[in-house]
Order: sequence, then C-alpha cells, then structure tokens
Amino acid sequence: MSRAPIKVSGLVASGKVAPREGEDQRKPLVGSRPAAAPSVVELPTPPEALQGAEASKASNESRPAAARDDARKIPVTEIVDSPYQPRLKYDPEEIDRLAETMDTAAHADPIKVRMVNGKYELISGHRRVRAARSLGWAEIDAYVEELTDQEARAKTLLLAVGSVGLADFEFSLMFETALKEGLCKTQREVASYFGQSTQKVSGCLDMLKLPAKIVRMLEAKPDLFGYQTATVIKKLCADYPDNLADIERGVQRLMEGAAQNSLKSWVLQAIKGQAERDGSEPNLITNGRRLIFTTKISADKRSVVVNCKVPDLDISAFEKHLQAWLELQAKEVSTSAPDESGGGTQ
Repeated sequence: MSRAPIKVSGLVASGKVAPREGEDQRKPLVGSRPAAAPSVVELPTPPEALQGAEASKASNESRPAAARDDARKIPVTEIVDSPYQPRLKYDPEEIDRLAETMDTAAHADPIKVRMVNGKYELISGHRRVRAARSLGWAEIDAYVEELTDQEARAKTLLLAVGSVGLADFEFSLMFETALKEGLCKTQREVASYFGQSTQKVSGCLDMLKLPAKIVRMLEAKPDLFGYQTATVIKKLCADYPDNLADIERGVQRLMEGAAQNSLKSWVLQAIKGQAERDGSEPNLITNGRRLIFTTKISADKRSVVVNCKVPDLDISAFEKHLQAWLELQAKEVSTSAPDESGGGTQ
C-alpha cells in the first residue's frame, strides 16, 4: 500500500525555515530556491520589540554567523566612552554583578566601537567595558564599524534604550538630544523612534524644565526621582511660586533617602508651617477640583495678598470685580468707625 504524501510547509520546503521536530527533514523540493543569506543591518531599527535587557541579546542573535566572525579583540586600554552616551552614572554593584557573569560565562556579546583619533570610541557596551576593566581583562571582543558622527550619535542613542537601569532623567537627555540634533522633529516622533510612550517622552522632557537647583540635583543623582514625581514637582512650583525654597528642601530630602511619594505632603506641610510663622495660613480657594486662588493676611494684619493660580484667567476682569466689591464694602463701613490712626481695619 502506498504511503500518503507528507505535507511540508512552504517555508520549510523552500529552505527558508528549518523543519520542526517530527516534520519531514528531506531535502527541499526540486526547483525550490534556496534562501538568500541575510545582509547585515548597519543601523538599528527603532527598538519597539527590543525592550529591556533582551535588546542587546536579540540584536546579536539576529546577526548572521558570518557577521559574528567579524568581531575581533581590541585592547581595553584603547577604548573611550561615546560623547553621545546618555548615561550619567554607573551603579558599582550592577557592574560587579555583570563582571561576575562575564567571568563565569565568558563574553558572548561583542561590544560595538568606531575608530576616532586613534582610539576605539564606544557605540554600545559601556557597562561591559567597565566590567572587563574590573576583571583585569587586557582585551575584549568588538565589532569595529565605520560611522560618521551623525550615524554614531543615532546608533548610540538608539542602542542605549535597552540599557539596564537607565534613569528617566537620562532618558530626558537622550530625548532632548534627538530633538536638538534633528533625529526627530516632534515628541511623537521621539516616542516612535525610541519605542516609548508619548506620556513618558513628555514627562521626561519636563524634567529639564524644573528649577535649576533641582536639575543640578538630578545631574548629581539621575535616579533621584522619575518623570511622574517630576510632574508633581512641576505642579507644586506652579501653585506655590513663592515657596520654591520649601520645594527644593523637599527634593533635597529625597537625596537623603526620603520616599518619593512623601514629597508632596512634606512640601505642603512646610508651606503651611511657614505661613503660620509669618503670621497667617494661606486660604486655598478651589472650584472643587482645581486650585484657583490663595489669599493670605500679612504679618501686620493690614493687608491681604491674593494670588491667582490659573494662568489663563482674565486678571483684569477679576480686578474690576474685586474693585466693585471693595467699593460696596467701603459704603457699608460705618461713619462712626475709627480711622486708621485709631486702629481701624482697611
């Protein structure tokens, strides 16, 4: 009895995909074309599907075997950091853990460099090079690529997305560079290019707009807080522009180890305490959802300061309404009330 023909998928028959276990492993059908060898991609594509620590691994595994053979050993002492690398700080404990892994499992993923002024300038592998130095390695495997400054900038920034432990503030510097250097024209393009949400791009870029003293704290400690906490700080600065010192002290507490979620309550308590020391506590006037005005009686009890917290409010119209109300109050003041010299109220 003749055997029924074995069905083989078109991709397996063409030689493009290896047959799965249990499938017919005979040679491709006569007349089928063998798949052409894939070409090496010089510049990486936006890493929407290459997030986190798997980005570098996936990039290397997608490279054909012939391209991996192009790696060569280069002296660790001749390697310099990329000027386009957004990372500001390297966690010594993370480097130690990486060094332990590299020492045990060897170095399976070559770094990427280009030649600049006789040195090997890193494109990717900044953490691996530091781990290699801590192990005392004299050489490390590397792909040496020919790239212009513009190409090196684009590739370094793009490959940095998959870096371990990159802080939101470091992302903000990367996004800002992409916009300034013309890699992207809008925040939406930045989000698409780096495989991030538009909310994160907008929030990270807002971190660079915080008061200068707070930005300097982030430069010293990039992981001090994330873009969501930065949004809270931005709102506090908008609502309490006269209390910037209190807000900065609140951020300083984060430097000392305070929790990020305690920042807002601490700052509001500090503002309240300052008002009490000044002789009055500000009165908050809202529409049920949003702060609209604050009022505060001066220490000498002779004036009231009104602050408008809504930037798009017609302040001229508000002033006219306030003036009309004050004129009405003036008419109702008893003529028998003592004058200013007698301690009357203004």
